[in-house]
Amino acid sequence: MNTSIFVLDVQKLNAYYGSAQAVFGLNLQLQAGQAVVLQGANGAGKSTTLKALMGLVTRRADRLIIAGQDARALVPEHIADLGVGYVPEDRRIFTRLTVQENLQLALRRVPAPRWGVDGVLTVMPHLKPLLGRTGAQLSGGEQRMVAVGRALMREPALLLLDEPCEGVAPKVADAIADALQAALKQGAAIVLSESHVGFSQRLGARVLGLHAGAAV
Repeated sequence: MNTSIFVLDVQKLNAYYGSAQAVFGLNLQLQAGQAVVLQGANGAGKSTTLKALMGLVTRRADRLIIAGQDARALVPEHIADLGVGYVPEDRRIFTRLTVQENLQLALRRVPAPRWGVDGVLTVMPHLKPLLGRTGAQLSGGEQRMVAVGRALMREPALLLLDEPCEGVAPKVADAIADALQAALKQGAAIVLSESHVGFSQRLGARVLGLHAGAAV
């Protein structure tokens, strides 16, 4: 099989917290422009799968190819350099920086960005009047938009998002969906944990159900 056609090619991914195994033998392949949503009950392994792909927990895999590179031994910052954008459930934006500063930080290692701040504002215009506010002055939904926008500005080949629409207003969910649809059209692949079925359907995402850390 020609693995070069896949942005993400994972075979038998296992993830651990200390000696406790949380993900068991997961297989996943994604081409450019494709999305998959991880669904399952709390504790099913959705967030852990995303963390394992990003190198944030101990993991082992027979194969873990990202953007044509073997990522099994890479630390998170080197995985990010392969073109991976990660938006965790707790957003992790810089609360003392303004929205514009948070976004511009993502451009530091992108030589010829297609997105830029203007590109993010085109797909998420709700952020425009917030550019001068600090992260601490934003609502949870606004912080999520900033986190997604910052990830997009890294020109990602692969986006990993953990519950991007949890607890946000419908207009915020719509803005995030529009941004991710734009990313898919530009050739990104997306893996997300998301319980909102309508949101996943808007992305044309296929579903991978998880139970007790294994695909079902």
